[in-house]
Order: sequence, then structure tokens, then C-alpha cells
Amino acid sequence: MQKKKFYSCEDLQGSVYLGPNALRHCCQRFFVNGKMEGDVELFKVNKGDDISVKDIIKKKKDIIQKLNKKEKTPCDGCQKLQYKNWGHLAEIKLNKISVEAHSKCNARCSYCSEMFYGGLDPNYDIKKTLSKFKEKNFLHDNVSITFGGGEPLLLKNFSEIFGYILNSKSTEFDDIRVYSNSIIYNKLINKALDKKKIILITSTDCGTQKTFEKVRGVKKGFLSIFNNLKKYNTNKTGRIIIKYILTMENHSEEELVEFVNKIKKFKLENCNFEISMDYKFENLDLKKFTSIVKLYNLLKNIGAKYINLDDHIVKRLDKFLSIKGNYENVKKTQILKNLEKFFNREIIVWGTGRYAKELKENSIFLKNAKISFFVDDVNKNKNLFINKKVFSPRKILESDKPILIASSTYWKNIYEKIIKLGVNKDRIINTLIV
Repeated sequence: MQKKKFYSCEDLQGSVYLGPNALRHCCQRFFVNGKMEGDVELFKVNKGDDISVKDIIKKKKDIIQKLNKKEKTPCDGCQKLQYKNWGHLAEIKLNKISVEAHSKCNARCSYCSEMFYGGLDPNYDIKKTLSKFKEKNFLHDNVSITFGGGEPLLLKNFSEIFGYILNSKSTEFDDIRVYSNSIIYNKLINKALDKKKIILITSTDCGTQKTFEKVRGVKKGFLSIFNNLKKYNTNKTGRIIIKYILTMENHSEEELVEFVNKIKKFKLENCNFEISMDYKFENLDLKKFTSIVKLYNLLKNIGAKYINLDDHIVKRLDKFLSIKGNYENVKKTQILKNLEKFFNREIIVWGTGRYAKELKENSIFLKNAKISFFVDDVNKNKNLFINKKVFSPRKILESDKPILIASSTYWKNIYEKIIKLGVNKDRIINTLIV
């Protein structure tokens, strides 16, 4: 495309999701006229097919061209689409790969689908595909890799593929995430955590065996999750995120109390915590929001320091708060009182990714606080973000303004970077952002 500004998104420009029998552009789900859309497919992959880099680029460019000709696409209605100068990303290369190339799982979560537990093995050689991406110069210098599925530890040759990624020399895979339910313990995962090479994300979603069976759809594994997380957490590396996805079955106060009791019993308070919700629900309601606040307060009370909302909640906040009754109820909470002292004040925001953008668009906090500038040590080529200047981390030393960390996955890592710079921890905004 000739013009510099055009409609696209980060996933169209640089992501590929490796499914068992198809490749996808993304894992985004969004609602159009009450119907859930997303998980946009690149193409099907039959048994023994050789995945072509040229075909991936062609399919991505086809959608981008249709978007900019105002023709119908499967991306229509997605909040991630932006009209902007995509700069060097106009040349399509991968900076994100999700390995979910099988659909074997030892759970049947209520918020999941057969797409992830249908029992399929990959129709192609994953290692060969990743090698080809390198050979064809289809990768950026820094690439994030996510292992999902299905349960990634049930992927055939997981150890070989995982080792290949960890030991890569020609490409810097500096962001490796493993989404495992932790029902199975794995020594390689433990070793990689100890070396601070990966981030492990585990959704627990319950505090009792009874609710585990309802949410996870299986009977075995409830206490194994907490036991295995305790083993992984031995060296307190801060690379473990424990996620709680709110569903119809698991957000009573009693269940949340039991979950937090388990966290304390298994000595997991030092982990990062992420509160989420079932993506199949179009809207966030007051009952779930109340549960979010309760869970946040319960975790804070046992000494948990790193608690965030994930994007499934953040992108639903604006609509939730636009309802007068909801907003009035939020005003009564201690959460809003914690934030009000920053209203109409200038703050610094560390982070220039999608999470930061969604916070700016949807949160009460960033609609009332004034952003002085952004900081990022990853997107070093960015000069502007949401019409504000982007600086390197050391810029925060020239100011005494409060600092908001706009990241859920890397909150603790960024917190530690800020402290290492010699910044007083009291400057870091550490409360639930709504």
C-alpha cells in the first residue's frame, strides 16, 4: 500500500496463531450487534501441508486492503483497528507467535470451546514452521512467543519445541509466556521460571472442589494446581501470574474467600494476580464488578501486592460505567476513593501497548487524570502515543509525578525496574484501576 496512514492492527501487521488445522491472525473476540465475532482465520492447514510465508503475507495484505477500500472483512467492528501511520510495520513481519497447535486438554472449562479440547494434533511440523519463519526473514528482531492450546504440556514434542525456543540464538524470544492450567507439573517449566526466561499464567477460577468441577468440567486436579504452583514458586521469581476468571459459577463471596484462603495456605501471596471474566459475556454487570472489588480487597488483605484487571474487563469498563446506577455504586467504594486523589493531577504512564490504550479509552481514572507523558523501554522507536510524547525510563527521574504502570502481565517486572532506577515506591500507583 502506498499511503502511510491506513487501517490495520498490531495482529494483522505482526501476529500468527498456530492452530492444529488452521492459522489465525489473532485471538480477539468482539461483539457486533450482540453477536460474538473474531478469532479471524488466515487459512486451513491440511495434513502434511507446507505452510507458506508468502501465503501468510498475502492473506494479511488482502484483509488490510479490503479494510481500506471499505469492503466487508471478518475484522469489521474490532476495537483494535486503528487508522495511523504503521511505519516499519507496513512491511509485514512477525513479532508475536502463539503456539496452540493442538486441542488436547485435561480440563473442559465452562468458558472454553472444543476448538481447544477437541483432541486434535497439529497437521504440520511446528519446529519446521518456526525454522522456516527464520529462514525467510519473516521475524522481527524481538518476537514474543505464547504457548497455549489446549494444555501446552500435552502437545506432542512440547519439550523439544519449548527447548528450541528457549535456546534460540538467531532470534531474540525475550517474551515467552506459557498458559498452563498447572494440573501437570513440568521440570522444564520450573527451570525456565528459575532462570527468569518465561512467564507462567495459570487460571485457578475456584476455591473449592465443588466449584472446580463446575468450572473445569473434570474431577481430578483441583489441589494439584495449588501444589504445583507452590513448587514453581519456590525461588520467588515473580514470573507467575495467577488468574481468576469470573464465570456464572464462581463469583460468590464464599467462593472468593475459599480461593484466597488457598493462596495463603500454599504461600502464593507473592505472585502476580489477574482478575478476568468469561469473554462470552458481552457486558460487565454490577454483580461481577462487586465480586471484582471483593476479590481485590481479599487479596490485598493477605499481603498480595500485584493485582490487575485483564483486558476482558478493561474493555468493558466504559460501557459499564456509562450506566448511572453502576457509576453511583462505584463511587461508594474505597477503590474510587483511592483513585480520586490523582484526579486532575499530572501523571506518568509506563506502557504504550494495547492495555494502555484500553485504559485510556475505558477507565474512570485515565479520563480524570492528566497524562504528562508515556515511558516505554520496549517500543523504543515510538515518539508519540495517544498524542503524548514517549520517553525512555530515565525520564521519570526528572519528575516527582505519580507513575501508572499500564500493563497486567508485566506489572511486577516494571515495578522492579522503577525501583531499581532509585524511584521512591510511593510514586507508583498501586491500586485497582477502574
